[in-house]
Amino acid sequence: MLAPRALTLRLSALAARFGIVLWAVALTVTMSLLLARHVLTLPKPAAGSMEAALATLRTPDEQGRWLAVHVLYASCGCSQRVLAHLLDPLRASGAAEHVLWVGAASPALAELGRRDFHVTQLSAETLARTYHIEAAPLFLVADPHGAVRYAGGYTDRKQGADLRDLAILAGLARGEQPVVRPLFGCAVSQALQTSLDPFSRIADALFGPRSTTSR
Repeated sequence: MLAPRALTLRLSALAARFGIVLWAVALTVTMSLLLARHVLTLPKPAAGSMEAALATLRTPDEQGRWLAVHVLYASCGCSQRVLAHLLDPLRASGAAEHVLWVGAASPALAELGRRDFHVTQLSAETLARTYHIEAAPLFLVADPHGAVRYAGGYTDRKQGADLRDLAILAGLARGEQPVVRPLFGCAVSQALQTSLDPFSRIADALFGPRSTTSR
């Protein structure tokens, strides 16, 4: 039988080893989650699920034209990059262009309006409920008959420098079907944010769900 002092030392050593293992596991899980949020693609809605909602965006003079819709989220860095891209003074798409904007208003939205973009500011809940969209930035293109011909990302890789929306529009106008890019960016809906962040689910279980504000 071990002496009390020896037993105490043995238990202390076991506790220290257990603590190190627990720390290593927690660090591995945390790093995996952070990495996943930067490299995993986000879900895209089915094209057919949005056609009726997108049709309501068209103004009378946009009937019979190609329709390009940019879904952007104010709190998303990738969306901010797309916003800067849309403000390029040399931009010419040839399509009717709309922006669905989630989050706080930005001075850039007024500038978009002056450049013939139609801007609709809405809540994350409305975006999910009406358009079945939960992540951004998302690029959508509907043909002159209202069929959604593209629903995907802007680039081939995370934070890619070459935004392909104009090339996609040009290809569709020529009768080509472009490759649908993966959706890299940010979760917009709280449901998707929670599914990508298991730690928030633990916090919600302990302290109750976080409140959301609809705009």
